[in-house]
Amino acid sequence: MSKEEILKKVLTAKRYRKMVLCYRKCLEEDDCYDRGYVVDANEQYVLLHIVDDRIELDGYVVLRTEDITEVLCDFENYKFIEKALAIRRMEPERPTLVDLSNMEAVLRSIDEYFPLLVVHREEVNGDECWIGSLDSVADKTFTLRAMDPDAKWGGPKRIRFDEVTRVEFDGGYETALAQVAGIH
Repeated sequence: MSKEEILKKVLTAKRYRKMVLCYRKCLEEDDCYDRGYVVDANEQYVLLHIVDDRIELDGYVVLRTEDITEVLCDFENYKFIEKALAIRRMEPERPTLVDLSNMEAVLRSIDEYFPLLVVHREEVNGDECWIGSLDSVADKTFTLRAMDPDAKWGGPKRIRFDEVTRVEFDGGYETALAQVAGIH
C-alpha cells in the first residue's frame, strides 16, 4: 500500500468510525497488528482506541503514519467484535486534547491528562519500552521519569523524539501501575 492509500484508509475509518487493523511490517512481525478505532489522525500520526483480545476497549496508541504498511477495515471477525462491543455498550472515544502536531506535542498533551505513558523505540530496541511521566523537554530529546514493574519510580531516561515509534496510554496495565503508585 502506498502512503497515500494508507492515509486515505485511515481518514475514512476515522470518519465512519470503522475498526481497523494497522500493520507495521517494517517494525513488527508480519502477523502483528494494532486493532482499534481511528479516533484521530493526520499525515504524521494515527491515534487508535485499542480493542484488546478480550474484546474490550483498552487504552490508546499513537503510531507514526510512516511506519504503517497496511490498513484493513473488513477483516475476519470484525462484525462479531463490533457487535460484542455494542452489547457491552463500549464505544470508541477520542481522548481529551491529545495533540498530534509533532512528537513533543503528543507527549506533552498525554502527560498533562494521563498519569503514565508508555514509550516505544522499536528501531532502537524492539523488545523494550519505558513507562513513566514526562520530566523535561529539550530541542531534540525528552526525559522520562521511569516507573518499574513494581510501581516504584526509577531514574530518568533521556530519549530522542525521532526514536519514538509508538506511545501508549490509558491502558489497563499503565492504569494499574498508576493506581498502585498512588498517582492519578
